[in-house]
Amino acid sequence: MEEVGPSPASFCLILSRPDRPRRIALMTEVRVSTTGSKIWAIAEPLAAERGLELLDVELAGSGSRQLVRIFLDSPDPARAVSLEDCEAVSRRLGDALEAHEAVRSNYMLEVSSPGLNRPLKRVEHFERVLGKKVRVRMRNEVDGRRNFLGRLDEVAEDSITVTEEGGRTTRLMVADVEKANLEYEFEKKEPPRRRRR
Repeated sequence: MEEVGPSPASFCLILSRPDRPRRIALMTEVRVSTTGSKIWAIAEPLAAERGLELLDVELAGSGSRQLVRIFLDSPDPARAVSLEDCEAVSRRLGDALEAHEAVRSNYMLEVSSPGLNRPLKRVEHFERVLGKKVRVRMRNEVDGRRNFLGRLDEVAEDSITVTEEGGRTTRLMVADVEKANLEYEFEKKEPPRRRRR
């Protein structure tokens, strides 16, 4: 790979499987800071310029080859995050991180759509998937457990209600959620019926 300059070179990565819609990701090699909050503050307005929202910032790996993963989402269900969106935000973000002197070491920057099991960070994210299956991990135990998987039945100003398969309903405070994701459910296809001879 070429040396990283003021305008980082980019390449596109299309992640796909036959049984799933494709997830768009754009990766760029840049030098950035190791603090997620600083990256978030820089990336959020760049996403907003394209009518998108910053869904999540993840830092992975270690040493000089860490990965900074940015997830973009569209608040409009009729508009999907495109490859052009990922490319534009990636280029602007690479330049902005350099301009803000957020330079500590080399990183890979990945800008992508959230995929099927999208992370849920804020109340409005939960509102968009009301009635669907979610997986939630709490920071502290609630009724002796930290992990919950079930239907999202209610979203309030500061809490959500999850109903599990056995019918057990639990109210969870959004502020105490460590991690939450939509649990995508594939449509179950009926096996083909045999013809009688």
